[in-house]
Amino acid sequence: MRATLVVAAMMTYCITTGAAMASSLVLPSAQSLAGEWQVAKGDTQCRVALRADKQPAANGYQLQDAQQCLQTLLSAPAAGWRPAPDGIALLQADGSTLAFFSRDGDIYRHRIGDEDGLTLKALD
Repeated sequence: MRATLVVAAMMTYCITTGAAMASSLVLPSAQSLAGEWQVAKGDTQCRVALRADKQPAANGYQLQDAQQCLQTLLSAPAAGWRPAPDGIALLQADGSTLAFFSRDGDIYRHRIGDEDGLTLKALD
């Protein structure tokens, strides 16, 4: 009986702790991230605009690439973007994630720890 109580207490602790950890990240609004951004890899830099206007086809928000240079950095054209609790996703036309950028201080990195890799940084 005592062992059952200990196991039940441990399970309750794990479930409670897991729920608290899962809710600790906040989903930023599109409005809070909207603005001019720079996507860069080495010497190649692209200025893009993340808009707060919905892009229903991509299940996200509008992305403007006036220089038409994002495709040189990514494997396909980006059709939109979506905020996430831990970063920003650039989307393909069908809504699938083309590239995910995780927050790393004041910039977002495509691969955390990759100092020379693809980055996304707010210009505003």
